[in-house]
Amino acid sequence: MFNDAKCNVQCALFCAKANHYSTVEVLPPTATSPAARKGFTADSYVYLDASVMMNSELKAYSNHRTCKRCPFLSTDSVRHPLPMALSSFLPRFSCLLFSILLISFDIVTAKLPNSAAIDCEQLHHSQFLSIQELDRACLHRSHWLKDLEARRSTEFLQKMTDSQRAYLSNLESCIGEKCRTNCESAHEKYGINCYRVRREILRPNPLRPKSIRKEYRMLSDEERENLNKAMNNLKQKMIDNVTAWDLHTLIHYPDSAPGAHWGPAFLPWHREFLRQFEQALQNEVPGVSLPYWDSTLDNGLPDPSDSVMWTDELLGNGNGYVKTGPFKNWDTNVFMPLSPVPVKKLYRTAGSRQQDRLLTERDLQWIESRSNYSELTFCHDKTFESMHGLSHVWVGGFMFVIRVSPNDPTFYMHHSFVDYVWERFRQKQQTREQRQNDWAKNTCNERHAPEAQMKPFKLRNIDGLSNDYIDFWYEYEPVRHCTKEKSYCDSKYLFCDKEAWRCRAKVMIGGLCKGFDNTDICYNSQCIENVCRFVNGTSPSPQLQTLPHLTEMVWAKTLLLSDGDLPLSSDLASVTVVGHRNVTVHMQKNVQYPEIPGIVYLPLPKPSAAISHKVYLEAKDHYGRYCQSYCRNDTIGKYQVCLPELTLKMRLDDKASNISFTHSFLSKKFLDVDLSSHPRHWLIQPPFMIFACHRKLVKSQNIMDLANEIKPSISHDDYVWFRVIVARRPGSDIDIENSVVEVSDLDDSSDVWTSSVRRAQSAYDPNVIIVRARNPMVVRRGVSVQISFKSSNRRIQCPAKCTKDSGVVDDCDGIVFLHADAERSEEKIFNADQSILQLLGWKMLGHPSQWTLRLPYLSFYC
Repeated sequence: MFNDAKCNVQCALFCAKANHYSTVEVLPPTATSPAARKGFTADSYVYLDASVMMNSELKAYSNHRTCKRCPFLSTDSVRHPLPMALSSFLPRFSCLLFSILLISFDIVTAKLPNSAAIDCEQLHHSQFLSIQELDRACLHRSHWLKDLEARRSTEFLQKMTDSQRAYLSNLESCIGEKCRTNCESAHEKYGINCYRVRREILRPNPLRPKSIRKEYRMLSDEERENLNKAMNNLKQKMIDNVTAWDLHTLIHYPDSAPGAHWGPAFLPWHREFLRQFEQALQNEVPGVSLPYWDSTLDNGLPDPSDSVMWTDELLGNGNGYVKTGPFKNWDTNVFMPLSPVPVKKLYRTAGSRQQDRLLTERDLQWIESRSNYSELTFCHDKTFESMHGLSHVWVGGFMFVIRVSPNDPTFYMHHSFVDYVWERFRQKQQTREQRQNDWAKNTCNERHAPEAQMKPFKLRNIDGLSNDYIDFWYEYEPVRHCTKEKSYCDSKYLFCDKEAWRCRAKVMIGGLCKGFDNTDICYNSQCIENVCRFVNGTSPSPQLQTLPHLTEMVWAKTLLLSDGDLPLSSDLASVTVVGHRNVTVHMQKNVQYPEIPGIVYLPLPKPSAAISHKVYLEAKDHYGRYCQSYCRNDTIGKYQVCLPELTLKMRLDDKASNISFTHSFLSKKFLDVDLSSHPRHWLIQPPFMIFACHRKLVKSQNIMDLANEIKPSISHDDYVWFRVIVARRPGSDIDIENSVVEVSDLDDSSDVWTSSVRRAQSAYDPNVIIVRARNPMVVRRGVSVQISFKSSNRRIQCPAKCTKDSGVVDDCDGIVFLHADAERSEEKIFNADQSILQLLGWKMLGHPSQWTLRLPYLSFYC
């Protein structure tokens, strides 16, 4: 705290750097005590953000008169001993020395921790948003400032070409209209040469009438089709090595537009940005206008993520990779930030987190009730810009991180709405003169000063307040809400909520409609038991598909999940395998152990040593809605979002999918099952890839719990089966296959089981035979049996070896003990179900090349 608002600025910044303070409050001399500060308004003091001010900016303060010694320097002598030592003798008249030291200090010391979030939390605000919402805004501000310093735009475009520069310049210029430039001295101090100030348009150009910006759902089918065409054209249009769409995204990067966020230039900067983008759309499809997304229409629904907005007809799905709608399968110019997995395709998580929300009518009322621009947006009141961030966070994916949010077309429609709300404030609270000249009194830093350049454009920030935008370029068409006199809405995607007399978004098939009985809330469906469902007779029926020849395919598993990560239970749910052959398979309706409810068996092309296959999966729930894929990361033991694609190879390498598969139709249900332990301890693992057919984030533990809940039933059959190894000793002439194996119960002499070795042999390994004993689950004290061999009614001497749990092999007498308690049972692996005897001992988890086989307890060498 310093008592001279001018001369102590430099000292204050030095102290902030030295002590990790990122914000410094400088008060006038008359407000040095807490009592004196009472009654001071925000305009009475200044906030300086030391974490983002450049050294060149700090030089301006070095000419100020005498400043006092920094009182904070004695608090941290460990981290920065040099400044601490200097603080003990620096004279009061050393403000210039402080400036030099600060610049040197910034160069020779390591960068201090980013404290922008802490700084943000300490700033004054309007008390309108919740603490959680403000914390989130501070986090986004911190990300923006870090990206500003890191110069992120160079990650995908090192240097702009002449063609790219010309493309953007043409959008900014007033082509075919009279423009004027101005080189006032106030501009020159920012190092800006002659640039266009305000558009002076004498009359609207009759060849290019004003755009009418409508709510997205109010567009006609033709208008929406033209908009989608224009956007896709920009996405496909290459200007040298970058698409036109990505060039617009690049403009929004912090190092390209340092004043685009976190200050009063936020609104005017985006107004110009949207105007240029709309111009680009019109260059592709003449007459198209940029619509707005009024998210308050979705906010009043039982679950806004069920809005018809996120369907194939409108913006496409909002739950994961965008695989439906006009923008499906869009690539992005960068990986999605903050994602634990590499995501470089358009991705959303609309409404996936309980704590997120959209804009409300109350938010808009607050904005429109402000009396001037300073109350609406200035550097130490985050409300309007933070409100705009609510929808960014709610949509999620690329929209979550401000820098890359223009990758999603939703960005432009959302910001068009923000601009519309701002214009409503301007029309309601300001005169025409005030709209063009009323700037915030506190600008935080020079990037947001009214006369500063609106980088990267050649305008000043205050030029974004010009009435020309609404006078000549575009205007907004409001949504007409329903009334008692006109109790309907003007769009097939909206319905009338007669409780509030407001139009709201309709709900997609399968969405929640609770609380809206006797309304038209469901789009192309009916509200039945609080869910929008197909009308009787309109639901699709499962289609039978011809599978590839069994010798050409292998089987794998996947799992479809519904709300709450619970198994989906409908034979209408399906997965289509796209690639080798397009085959659609439906959910297994009746499941048996060890199958998890919601299981779907995938017929996949069979790989070989020389041939691998890559297939894509398209999963849909029983309403035909997109389901997002998640893959298990075995390194961290969690499921993470992934592309629905599989690479099948005979060996597991860095390109192969770690999915379990088998060519055996009978064995497929034991994929992802560990049969190498006692029956009470059999382990079921969820499939490598699962699909979430709901709108929320998947919780890995929920998926694990589904598998853990599947327990084997305790068999009460009289007998069980287990394995024994029988091998020929070197030099032996015994005909083992034609000999007889005899299993004698040591507790019941009448129970003797015999079989030829040939008949008892495993189908997969002739050295393994499968023998019988009484069921230890029934005989509670356990079962002891002795195994022997005969040939021509004569006993054969076959030395026995016993393999312990530790792997040690000892000589033994050919006796084995089976018990219901795994700790007491010598032979761990036995079962009463004869259909799975060939799989006993196999641990079939993950890729088949990683499967292991546990040896039997007894081995005989004859």
